[in-house]
Amino acid sequence: MTSVEQEFSDRPDWFDWAMAQPHERGRCLVEGAGVEWLAWGDRGRPGILMVTGNGAHMGWWRPIAPFLATGWRVAAMSWSGMGGSDWRDAYSPELFVREAQAVAGESGLFDGPVAPVMIGHSFGGILTALTAATAGERLRGAVLIDARLSTRSVWGADAEPVPPRRIHASREEAIARFRLQPSQPIRNRYLLDMIAAEALERAGDGWRWSADPEIRHKTELGGNLSGLIPRARCPLMFIRGALSTTVSDEIWAEHQGLAPRATPFVIIPDAHHHVMIDQPIALIATLRALLATLI
Repeated sequence: MTSVEQEFSDRPDWFDWAMAQPHERGRCLVEGAGVEWLAWGDRGRPGILMVTGNGAHMGWWRPIAPFLATGWRVAAMSWSGMGGSDWRDAYSPELFVREAQAVAGESGLFDGPVAPVMIGHSFGGILTALTAATAGERLRGAVLIDARLSTRSVWGADAEPVPPRRIHASREEAIARFRLQPSQPIRNRYLLDMIAAEALERAGDGWRWSADPEIRHKTELGGNLSGLIPRARCPLMFIRGALSTTVSDEIWAEHQGLAPRATPFVIIPDAHHHVMIDQPIALIATLRALLATLI
């Protein structure tokens, strides 16, 4: 048994249940690029679209989405340039919003009795806020998970140069070298290994990460986007990890000051930025409670 298999053998029953749930896999063409998606639950139910942070992929939501699919049609997607979706010569936040709307339509999220809910983590939370501000009339609500609406990293032409993609000799070697950004202590290694395994692609006799390493260079994004909060055309809900260094107390307070008074702001105890890795069950319970207020 390899070290990776050993780690996976220690995973809990709830994780195995989630990963074994039947799902639909699709791919839609959005302005010349194929965008991949997964979906759980029956078409015709209220819809949920789950989107990821920068460099991530739809598999990040595989352990979470099935627990939300009771009574819902849940879809997760990989932005272009990430996961198994196609790369582009240039990206933009507005283009990502159009990708989300296209996936929501093709995966059946608009077939339910009410408009779908959009849930976004980190960079995906920024794009969720942008969607709420520019197309929120097509959403029942939007949930931002540890999303800082003011970028710290430089995007566009001035972004830091990236090294060439490394080819790893084996899948196990690549998984062992996988690191989260921003870094944080890892307590649920089986989740990290699953995410890493689904982020890899074959490269000759080796393996490499499938995400476009130039995505920051190819995307113009920057400044303080907190002004999207009062512009939202649907209810917003906010979640952060109590130990997050991405959404500080000051950023959290700024977001609270810009949102309507009754807006939910939920802090997940003992969680860093990647809440779904630190506290997956707490995140599932929180999302279930928030979603129940939207039906």
